[in-house]
Amino acid sequence: MINAAARVGGMRVTSSHRRGLTAQVQRARPPVGQQYPARSQTSYNLLPLAQALSAAVQQVQALPSTLEELVLADPVIFAATRLASTSAVTLDSLEPFRRTYRRPDPDGLTFVTTPTIEDGGSLMGQPTQPDDAHIASSLLAQYLPNMSTGKSRERGEQWLQHVYDTPEFQRLSRRYRPEFGVFDEESRYFHEVGRYKGHFDKLLRYEQTEGERTVTDRLSQWPLDRLIAHGVCLPGMIPFWLASRHFGRPVAGFVLAGEPGRILPPHQITVGTQVLVSDSDPLTKEPLRGQVVAVPDCGTRIDVCFKEHVDMTDRIWRLDMGTCDITFERMRTAMNLLTEDPADQVRRSTFDHQYILHGTHLRDILLRHSPEPKEPNNESIESIEPPTELTHDLPNAQAMDDGQAEALEQLGETRSQQQRFDSPLMHDQRLQSWARRYSQLDPIVLLGDPELDLNSTQVRAIALMLATRVSLVQGPPGTGKTKTIVEAVRLLKQHFHVQHPLMICTYTNVAVDNLVEGLARAGLRPLRFGSTKHSTLRPEYQKYTVRAKRNAHIIGPHLDKYIASSEKLSKELNRIMARIREGPMAGVERARLLHIHKIKKNERKQILNTIYKLERLFMQEVIDESDVVCTTCISAGSATLSVADFPIVFMDEASMSTEPASLIPLMRGCEHLSLIGDHKQLPPVIISDEAEKGGMRRSLFERLTEEGDVPSIMLDVQYRMHPDLSRFPASEFYDKTLLDGTVSAVTGEVAAALRPPRSRFLARRTLDDVEAGVDVALDGAEEEEMHNMVFLDHRHPEATRDRSLVNIGEALLVCDVVEDLLLQNPDLLGRHIGVIAPYAAQIKQLESLLHMGSRERWVTALGTRRAMEVGDVEVKTVDGFEGREKDVIVFSTVRNNSAGYIGFLVDRRRLNVGLTRAKRGLVVVGSVRTLGRAQRKGAWARFVEYLNARSLVVRIPDDAARR
Repeated sequence: MINAAARVGGMRVTSSHRRGLTAQVQRARPPVGQQYPARSQTSYNLLPLAQALSAAVQQVQALPSTLEELVLADPVIFAATRLASTSAVTLDSLEPFRRTYRRPDPDGLTFVTTPTIEDGGSLMGQPTQPDDAHIASSLLAQYLPNMSTGKSRERGEQWLQHVYDTPEFQRLSRRYRPEFGVFDEESRYFHEVGRYKGHFDKLLRYEQTEGERTVTDRLSQWPLDRLIAHGVCLPGMIPFWLASRHFGRPVAGFVLAGEPGRILPPHQITVGTQVLVSDSDPLTKEPLRGQVVAVPDCGTRIDVCFKEHVDMTDRIWRLDMGTCDITFERMRTAMNLLTEDPADQVRRSTFDHQYILHGTHLRDILLRHSPEPKEPNNESIESIEPPTELTHDLPNAQAMDDGQAEALEQLGETRSQQQRFDSPLMHDQRLQSWARRYSQLDPIVLLGDPELDLNSTQVRAIALMLATRVSLVQGPPGTGKTKTIVEAVRLLKQHFHVQHPLMICTYTNVAVDNLVEGLARAGLRPLRFGSTKHSTLRPEYQKYTVRAKRNAHIIGPHLDKYIASSEKLSKELNRIMARIREGPMAGVERARLLHIHKIKKNERKQILNTIYKLERLFMQEVIDESDVVCTTCISAGSATLSVADFPIVFMDEASMSTEPASLIPLMRGCEHLSLIGDHKQLPPVIISDEAEKGGMRRSLFERLTEEGDVPSIMLDVQYRMHPDLSRFPASEFYDKTLLDGTVSAVTGEVAAALRPPRSRFLARRTLDDVEAGVDVALDGAEEEEMHNMVFLDHRHPEATRDRSLVNIGEALLVCDVVEDLLLQNPDLLGRHIGVIAPYAAQIKQLESLLHMGSRERWVTALGTRRAMEVGDVEVKTVDGFEGREKDVIVFSTVRNNSAGYIGFLVDRRRLNVGLTRAKRGLVVVGSVRTLGRAQRKGAWARFVEYLNARSLVVRIPDDAARR
């Protein structure tokens, strides 16, 4: 309210000044049942603000009387009116305080839980719990300068005590893990949860078993050098037992034998991965099995947890990568939490004893229908019409639609029970008014509405995302899904000042990094949580990672000190135990060493406890200071994030995530969910045939789309592709509802940046020769008009390699295309070109030709400088290019056989992704005969017909590709 009053008076109150005033107000709060003193009698100076409020009250007399009209006319004056309308109020007359959305810790450390009005927070929110925890975002910085005198140990103890006395730590110490009750037939959703878990538990077992079989096949069929090259095997390792334990289990650190500090070679082993530990071959001798619990940043060690302590001394070991058990563990944990009701946990919480929320408020929607697919395949999605308008009216803030009420009643809900299903954003009347108005094609614009650089469909999508508890936003290629998400967050945090913690999850780390960069460019404060081992964040955005924030935080140096002390004590404990095990010694000496060991072990235990508390306090602070937490669906299950609850979740790439994985970020008390994806693009990656038949490839996004009960909308303007490239995908996959935003509305011309590149393969003269029945001689190119798309038809046969497929002749032809593009387009760089292939063997073949070998060929053809660009050409599978774009794409289809068999290429969603990555030019390389025979009425056959009708097929002579 102080912030609102300052705006009314044309003043600016700094955060530190406002927090000081807030602290004084909160400290002056009388006991329950007593009156606040009149504001003129308070000891602090609010005279300028009071004058502003008085002027505001006079203006209010001329305003409409209804609550919503008053809010819409001037929400700031409305807030000021509420503050200035009375000089005394009893606490008993106020509404009950809601929880504050910052929360507990599994080991007795706690937080607070209600929307606050820090930094101009949401004026229409619920009353805020008076609490010093909201006074400052980082009070810790006030204490360190006072610790400059005295002994080092005493300074550390004093500093630590001051930290424990801060409001931030007091918030943390009020959070507790809830006590879960009995879930039986009398419990709500008992039968629905049982059916849901039974279905997906079986599918997860299929998938996990298939993953283990794949590991066994790899170990039995691959030679050691290949295992090492692929980063799935680390030989020559020596272990040492660490003093620390992981949930009571022993942990061993593995380093390379030889000189200390050797860096491990590149590998794919990550936290949560199961490893097979053997001194020879894990298939000839039963290996030890452990789970990776840490991969330190130093890059010299891998920490593995075992079930029990075993003797591993005096031998050299190898680590073989197994399956990632932590992924399955978190999915099963998420499904198990469907038995919990966070609304009940909120009711049982008190101000001094607040529960860490477990479970989701959205069970009524998740469990409304059976998760089992009606069809054993994915053909049902073909009949889903993409909605370009809102499929449901936006809900009233105080009511729910008849369909939702009926569904709830079928699940045994009463009307009074249904009231708990309100989204946390429903209480902000300004936000809800904006959402209802801008959900219309011709919205009513009021003074103060934010200006959004979006098209009308994107604005309506944001209105849907903010106004409904669960929403679906379908984003075809190039329609600006990321920009829409960024603007939705900006609207919440910078315009409506919503203080609820917000989480954005995606399926891949690359997508997380893209979102972080987009949010940062928009002036927001994202927090990149999760593994940064394979991070694609540019250097200027690294400051948003947890690691960078820790290094810059005041707690950072102290954490480093405590960690160093812990490691030092670990070494001392190991030395003491080594002396005890060396051999016989006097009883007195043995007793003395055991006594020292006990003392140091207790000291280390205290240090580890301090580290744990400081790390959690740090995480609470960085989450408080951030606008949004960005992570993957799997990383969202990390215990580190339990310092806060996340009632609002946006999930990008939702159609690529399995349904159990999509549940993980929802189990932190989620009340408001928006799923953004496209079920017409790639589905989740499943390796088990049984799991696929059971419906594991059907994402939560796709299931809710099929059911049709959740409001949805499709973004319908693409800004990526030249219209000649978007024409077929728009017709084939989106029922001609996808429009081109790359054409000027004034001149009707396509943006100059999307003009096709020069290439003898794209030249119209080349295509005219083909139409006349002339085989193309691939020599020279003249100044002439170019096509944006072409299909190069050849007769080179496919072959089997390493249980995959390769087409060497086609790979050489792809190299010809890349060479020609770089030769004839001086402004086209290697990083602007992407090569897509569906098979791993073809990827490896192309990489060897483009990146690792044939350098003499590239230098001869392009010159030394341009030849360096070839190494920047990106080669990936179709899955690897999901969500990506390049100026030019070369699509190697590989398949060439007389039977017309194309394997998993028959999935039309792969064709959609392959055809929609290019902005300026697309060259598809393959066999028209093979692809045209595959499913004669399928997407590939229609694509071949489309190409033939426009004379876009070029017949390549058998000897054309250069060797």
